[in-house]
Amino acid sequence: MIKYALLPVLVLLPAPLLSAQSLNTRTPTSIGVVMPDRAVILAAKIVGRVETVNVDEGDYVEAGEIMIDIEDAELRAELSAAQARLKREELNRAYMKKLAVRIQNLYDNNAASAENLDEATFKYSATEELVESAKAAVEKARAQLSETKIKAPFSGIIIEKRTEPGDVTSPGEPLLILEDHGTLKFRTSVQEKDVPLISKGQKITITIDALNDLELKATVTKVIPSGNTSTHEFIVEAVLPAQDRLYPGMFGKANFSR
Repeated sequence: MIKYALLPVLVLLPAPLLSAQSLNTRTPTSIGVVMPDRAVILAAKIVGRVETVNVDEGDYVEAGEIMIDIEDAELRAELSAAQARLKREELNRAYMKKLAVRIQNLYDNNAASAENLDEATFKYSATEELVESAKAAVEKARAQLSETKIKAPFSGIIIEKRTEPGDVTSPGEPLLILEDHGTLKFRTSVQEKDVPLISKGQKITITIDALNDLELKATVTKVIPSGNTSTHEFIVEAVLPAQDRLYPGMFGKANFSR
C-alpha cells in the first residue's frame, strides 16, 4: 500500500499597498544649507592695470557703486581718435551731398551727363557708409572705456576680493565676489520618494543648528523636476524670513510636515 505524505502549502499573500493616507502622513526631512538669493563673480572684460580698489571683503555696497577703477588713459585716447574720425567723415559726407545736389541740378538742365550723376551719387552713398562705420567705432570705444569702472550690479556684501592696485587684468579674470543677503534661501536635496509630498508654496519649518536650534518658518519656492541620476535626489529651495545672525553657509534641517 502506497503512503502519501502531506506537504505544507505556502500561500503567497499580496503585500499591502502604500495607501494615499499613509503617504500623506509621512513627514520628509532633509539637511541643507542657507544661501544668498543672488551671488555673482565680477570679472574684467578688458586688459588693463588696476588703479584703485574701493572695497574690501565684508563691505556693503550699493547698486551702481564703483568698486574698482582700471587705468583708462589709453582708452580715452582711442575714444578721442574715433570721435575725430567721425567728425571728418561727417564733414566729407556733407560736402559730397552738396556735390551730388549740384550735379543733379546740372543734369536736370542737360549740363551734366548721367555718368557724372551716377558717380556723384555713388560717392555720396559711400560717405554714408563711412559715417556709420565711424559711429560704430565711437560706440565701441565708449563701451570699452565704461569697462574700466567695475560697478555693483546690485546691493550686497563683498565676499571675496581677488585683486589689488597694480594688478594687470585680463578678460574673464574674476576680481570680486558679491552676494545679496537681502533675501536668503535654504537649499536642500530630498529623496525621490519624498518629492510627491513637497510642492511650491508649501510652508515648512527649518531648524538652524548654529543659532541654538532656531526654528524658522519658510516657504518652498522651487522644486527642480530633475533628479540626480546617481543619488536619486531632487533639489528643493525655500525662501527664509529675515533673521539677525543668519548667514549663508549655515546648515539646517528642513521639516516638510503639512
